[in-house]
Amino acid sequence: MPFPSLQDDGSTVMLDLHGASVAEAIRLTTRVVRASARRGRSSVKVVHGHSTSKPGVFTQTIKRALHDLVDAGTLDDVVVHSWRAEGHLLLSLDVTQPPNPARLRLADVT
Repeated sequence: MPFPSLQDDGSTVMLDLHGASVAEAIRLTTRVVRASARRGRSSVKVVHGHSTSKPGVFTQTIKRALHDLVDAGTLDDVVVHSWRAEGHLLLSLDVTQPPNPARLRLADVT
């Protein structure tokens, strides 16, 4: 069974949410985005996968919850742009902190 994973190349952080519940995905995304900004990363790619809900039927999916999070402005203090793509969300961060060479790990935000 898949589980969330995180990769950090020093510029972009990739958070893969496969295996997370909707609530876990929102919590992890919020923490990873804020931690990434503090570490001076320029962007976060959040992989949510493809939505499997039926058109016209409301089912809370990770994709929908992430879009709601961005639309609500919850991360506006650190996110300057967001791009929605098939299977992922790319968040461009306000880089005000100098880059910290220590790689961000999932254990740092859980």
